[in-house]
Amino acid sequence: MKLSINRNTVWCDLFVQQLAKLGVKFACISPGSRSTPLTIALASNKEIKTFPIVDERSSSFFALGLAKQNNTPVVVVTTSGTAVAELYPAIIEAYYQRIPLIICTADRPSSLRNSGANQTINQQNIYRNHIRFFADAGLPDLKKLGSIISLAKEAVQYSMIDNRGPVHINFPFEKPFEPKSYTDKINIGTIDKVFSKISFELNQRRQPNINFKVLTDKFIRKQRGLIIVGYSNYSKDFKKQLLDFSKTFDYPVYADGATHFRYGVRSKENFVENLTAIVRAKNLQEEFDPEVIIQFGGAPTSNVLLGFLKNSKAEKILVNEFGDKYDPSSTTKTILACEPGEFCSSILSLIPKPAKKESAWIKHFRKMNEIASMNKDKFVEKTYFPFEGKIVTELLDVVPPKSNLIISNSLPIRDTDFFAPVQKKQITVFTNRGASGIDGINSTALGIASESKNPTYLIIGDLAFFHDMNGLLNSIKFKIPLTVILINNSGGGIFESLPISNYSEFLKENFITPLNINFKKFMHAYGGDYSEIKSWRQLHRKLLSSVWNKKLTVLEIKTDAVKSKQQRQKYWAGTAGEIEKFINEIRSRRHKL
Repeated sequence: MKLSINRNTVWCDLFVQQLAKLGVKFACISPGSRSTPLTIALASNKEIKTFPIVDERSSSFFALGLAKQNNTPVVVVTTSGTAVAELYPAIIEAYYQRIPLIICTADRPSSLRNSGANQTINQQNIYRNHIRFFADAGLPDLKKLGSIISLAKEAVQYSMIDNRGPVHINFPFEKPFEPKSYTDKINIGTIDKVFSKISFELNQRRQPNINFKVLTDKFIRKQRGLIIVGYSNYSKDFKKQLLDFSKTFDYPVYADGATHFRYGVRSKENFVENLTAIVRAKNLQEEFDPEVIIQFGGAPTSNVLLGFLKNSKAEKILVNEFGDKYDPSSTTKTILACEPGEFCSSILSLIPKPAKKESAWIKHFRKMNEIASMNKDKFVEKTYFPFEGKIVTELLDVVPPKSNLIISNSLPIRDTDFFAPVQKKQITVFTNRGASGIDGINSTALGIASESKNPTYLIIGDLAFFHDMNGLLNSIKFKIPLTVILINNSGGGIFESLPISNYSEFLKENFITPLNINFKKFMHAYGGDYSEIKSWRQLHRKLLSSVWNKKLTVLEIKTDAVKSKQQRQKYWAGTAGEIEKFINEIRSRRHKL
């Protein structure tokens, strides 16, 4: 018996069914004619939840958030032409953060390229500099139906395991696109035979070939060690493995503000969350330069810490799953492609754990961190509303345990890095620190919140918020609750903290870009709640009530970038001075001995 079919529909159905069987659960679809076969195949599959999003740029960043939250590949579908280019910023971010996206772009047949055909551009490997895998699916061919199943498996295999990150499949289609516009007849047996080829499992990645014994002996010899934890997709067990590693070797741990490693900590253990303040002491590197620095994940957020690492004479070892070079200073000689938790457990399995006294090295770092913490707590407590650094600490005090916190780039991530304490409350942190752009932050946050049962908060500056106001429509359309702490420092406040601030004749007109926008009206247009916050007490009250609102809530805090800069500098200077005194005391005691 033969069935009348549309070859585009069968082609895409096979592709999508293979994706679903391999664990793909979500797809973000932007409307378009040429992409109709892909859209219908995804919308018809009961195992994949679809999010129709009109703005392609917002759609791809929303998908980025979904993939971060669920740790599974998310499909992004768009039609041909310039719509394809709109996806690029999110693809770049996914590339550098190794977030799995499966980008599916519809296209004209190759015969229409470079012919003046409407809505046709060169889409062949258009993302080549920021993609982990590319394939052109070719026109649907009933004699090669097995190839589209294989391509779907290859896309998931690359995006999740072989070379984690975004992959791109380009799909040329000829009209007609609609399922009941039949193009061919095919035997039912042929269809059944092809469907039987759908796979349910992925191939496992090969284990790294690393001589852990040599590394273990090295760490035993080198007693002055430092551990840096940057952003990455860490396993659930890594925090415990990291702390066991730190205790075994007495290496202090600095967890970057872009990670969630400062939260859910029962005791401070060996954490030195104030390292970015400590390294500002003039005599710190001379007295406390490590022998070895182990960096897990991405590079630190803080420029002053990056400078410390660059100037350090320590042996530096980078550890991340795919052996990426997260080293702006180019001073690291050893880069290991190894899952960080496996690295720690492999090392620990090779050494006995006898009782031993803690080293002076770790004790001194704990003391310096304690000095910095006490100085910071006193300073922050005395600052008046609305110091930007205190917004972060007030937020962390109030949000419920297990909340999601999305931190925007520019000043919010830096203030979090500077001021967020180590605490018992569990908070999951998300950032777009791959390329560190300010575009698509709202959409990423909504993608995260859409599939989370926990309260979700976004802390963001006015320019980043403005860049992606289109994305706020998704909060209403999909009924996604999100609380936004909008720090409005009249545009470009980050530039007050950069050397360009010394060139006032250029700064005001070319770098500081006040928007003068009434955000209240925009939020009402999007159906959200809005409040301008004028005190810490009001901020607490609104943060607590927003949990029960179950909708988009924007809390705008108008700040003074210049005053906030001055307050940060005052804190750093005071802390650096206290650390310098401590180091001088150590030297003095040593001389007396």
